[in-house]
Amino acid sequence: MVWQFFPDDAKQKLRIKRFLMAALSYVIWISIAVYCYDLGLVDISHQAFALLTGVALLGNVAFYVVFRTGLNRYWPDPSLTLPQMLVATFWVMLIMMLAPKVRGTLLLLYVVVFLFGVFRLRRREYLWLTSLALVGYGFVVLRDAYRHSSAEPLPLEGLHYVVLAVTLLWLAFFGSYVGRLRETLSRRNVELATALRQNRELAIHDDLTGAYNRRHIIQVLEEEQSRAQRTGRSFCICLMDLDHFKEINDRYGHLSGDDVLKQFAARVSGEIRELDRVGRDGAGRDETGTFGRYGGEEFLLVLPETSMDGARICAERIRGKVAAAGFQTEGGAVHMTVSCGLTNYRSGEDIRVMLARADQALYRAKELGRNRVEAAA
Repeated sequence: MVWQFFPDDAKQKLRIKRFLMAALSYVIWISIAVYCYDLGLVDISHQAFALLTGVALLGNVAFYVVFRTGLNRYWPDPSLTLPQMLVATFWVMLIMMLAPKVRGTLLLLYVVVFLFGVFRLRRREYLWLTSLALVGYGFVVLRDAYRHSSAEPLPLEGLHYVVLAVTLLWLAFFGSYVGRLRETLSRRNVELATALRQNRELAIHDDLTGAYNRRHIIQVLEEEQSRAQRTGRSFCICLMDLDHFKEINDRYGHLSGDDVLKQFAARVSGEIRELDRVGRDGAGRDETGTFGRYGGEEFLLVLPETSMDGARICAERIRGKVAAAGFQTEGGAVHMTVSCGLTNYRSGEDIRVMLARADQALYRAKELGRNRVEAAA
């Protein structure tokens, strides 16, 4: 297996890219530190400077390993924003302590660290990190003042501290505000996607039965026609009609008729086998993707890559299940049967011709006594 620098997971790949941006900041900081060291502005030995540089680089390697192995997924924030900022804040404080002569200039490093968390941290986390940075910087200033090793007068150091405090507090509030905007936008995007999905479902489903509506089931039929023409494999359709349905409406009322239609659709959907629902090339449709209400009490079932014998077995199973169990309605329990007309697709023919042939088979099933399955000649 070939090792890859970036994982296949898109989210992990994005997190590593963000980490690399932070790692680039370390490279810049180390370059600045090396320059200051060459100028004699860093009070530390060669060995200690090399050791600290190596530890900083190894820390970044450790973060990459955590991201690459997926261990970061166990953290509440898989981007590890706060841990990375904590480590960076520590290194900035160390630089401030080791380079007192350029401390005022290097204060900008804190801004770089805090900008890294603009899109992730909440205000509480920002304020906590701000407090840590100010306490750390205050400790460095007081340490130098106590040892009389400060490169600048204490009032100027105090001014630096005040400016840093104001800047970090402003970044904390600004960053948390941007974070809340991001969360709001993300939540609204989810709500919009949900609404669009619901609208699409409403647009392709029959309001009463929950089965697909006529427009969508015809679209499914046209897709199967295209697939059959492309692959050379035929398919079948089953046109179903509830027997004596008008009598239910006349005797018990339309609400009872609606109950029958809904229960019939649910019963058929539950009886369709996996092979009946989707063909080998049709993977990805939902479980009732080939069943819909054709009109009134008529329903259409598309059977991808199914022979006439297989279609008849499926239709007979549905017919038997419908006839064996009653339907519970507002007007009471009623017994219903269904008649089915079968046909298969013939290469090159128009869909309307195929539907007309299925309709003829259904008409013949009605003429021969109903509650039966007939196939087109």
